[in-house]
Amino acid sequence: MRKKLLVTAAVVSAGLVALTLNGCSGQSGDDAKTIELWTSWTEGEATAKALDPLIKKWADDNGYVVHQSNFTYDQIHEKLIASAAGGNLPDVVWGLPEYVGEFQKLGILADVSKAWSSWGDAAKVSDAVKSAMTVDGNVVGFPYETTVRAYLVHDDLLKKSNVAVPTTWEDVLAVGSAVQDATDSSFYGLTGSGVRSPQELLVYLAQEGVDIADPKDGGGYANTWNDNPDQLAKATEVFQFYADLMHSGAVSPNSPTYGWEDTDENFATGLTASFVTGNWLAERESSNPDTMGDVSIHPIPYPSDGKPATYLESKPVFVMANSSSLDASTQLAEQFASEKWQRAAFADRSALDDVTTDSKWTKDFAALQDTGVTFPPISLGEVTQNMQDALAMVLQDGKSAREAASWLGDAVNQSLADSGDSGN
Repeated sequence: MRKKLLVTAAVVSAGLVALTLNGCSGQSGDDAKTIELWTSWTEGEATAKALDPLIKKWADDNGYVVHQSNFTYDQIHEKLIASAAGGNLPDVVWGLPEYVGEFQKLGILADVSKAWSSWGDAAKVSDAVKSAMTVDGNVVGFPYETTVRAYLVHDDLLKKSNVAVPTTWEDVLAVGSAVQDATDSSFYGLTGSGVRSPQELLVYLAQEGVDIADPKDGGGYANTWNDNPDQLAKATEVFQFYADLMHSGAVSPNSPTYGWEDTDENFATGLTASFVTGNWLAERESSNPDTMGDVSIHPIPYPSDGKPATYLESKPVFVMANSSSLDASTQLAEQFASEKWQRAAFADRSALDDVTTDSKWTKDFAALQDTGVTFPPISLGEVTQNMQDALAMVLQDGKSAREAASWLGDAVNQSLADSGDSGN
């Protein structure tokens, strides 16, 4: 999914690319203090070019050798699981928010709360981002890259259709097929399948005030919809919104099978007039200049009786708890989130409120961070598959919204029990 491409801009080659950044001239790798760093960037591209010299200077200044190895995020996940079993972990690792709960449960993440409290840039980070870095009351990472989703609109297509930018679900549904009739472009983009669809569903649930899983007294998590009629009613409204999007003609009839590749491409080429997506679409201004020149950025429409919300993807730099250079590794992790390094490598996707660019792709997205929501810190593999299956029940199988919501509540609880995240 695109979230694996935000930092890399393209998937990192499947093979390992390793380099050694030697600190303290004349100090050999055998004699020097070393830190093993795992990253996920595109070799030779802007992020790598900006960070390579910064890492080397940090190593020089602190008397360390930093062994930096580059992987895809999937490889990082798989290798960390294997390394945890073998007791041979690296020191500092770029991660994804989906990994927080799983790795915390494995006991491999260092608690960096003390370092966070003395971090000079901590006050520049929103509460939502800090929350994404926190599990069981412990801060377990520093945010090296942060972005949210926004509602992107092709202004020319809406103007041609005499349609105003919608702010509520009701507004979206009221447009119906008007844009399609006037322009041959579908109105509202919907990701009906694939790995991004649970993120969209999470946002719509949050807009209705319900979570996919809540913390339980005494530990663990549970979905409580089927024990709470009000929550089940709210979850049902979310699935009804999906059904109504299809019935109203506001979305393409092919939406149930669209993954993120389809929806991003459709918006970039003007086949869809509006879509909820990320600021990586900025790159399509150069590849699709004829169709991306009219794009404006807005908050995601939400129910009139609900609240604004967006998906917050704040990626943590982890420090491994068993690092033999724990203090230095923590200092290196902190550097990735520092103002200097953020300005150099992540200015368009920084968690720091004073690191930004003049582009709408930075400022307009950053303005939505305070409404960001994330998945709870649980093992997500089965849960996100449950969410995709529930969407398919409504979008493809003709099941009722209430049936899908009720089924999902039970399925999530079974998945939490299977993974051990349900607690006692």
